[in-house]
Amino acid sequence: MTRRSRVFKLRLSPAGMDLLISSHCHLIQSTRALLAWGTTLHVAVEHLDRAPASDLFELFEPKACAPFLGNEEHHLGALKGVNEIAARIAARVCDRSSHAASPMISIVYIVALQHLRTADPETLKAAWMAVRGQRENI
Repeated sequence: MTRRSRVFKLRLSPAGMDLLISSHCHLIQSTRALLAWGTTLHVAVEHLDRAPASDLFELFEPKACAPFLGNEEHHLGALKGVNEIAARIAARVCDRSSHAASPMISIVYIVALQHLRTADPETLKAAWMAVRGQRENI
């Protein structure tokens, strides 16, 4: 039997931890459901994957992500597919710019949390329902 989930390690600064907390609270308020921390990461990545390609490149400004990266390790359990979605987003960002290298997956997670924090509740509900469907189909 193969495991359906895995642990994702986020290395965050105190500002990054605040970003995770505020994103988690925004998602809970939007869905009106008590959710696991890993579900927040999954919904954030799913939501970012739905963003138009033209919007993605602007979100990956290195200076905007740097304050959220740090040395504090935080472990979140989520479906294995989160990594695949994040890699797909990184590839789309790289495709959008011929001179830019593909962003690290950790940057994708930070951008996804930033993007989630500003999303409207209806859009987040749709992303959350997609994540729920993925969990039920496994």
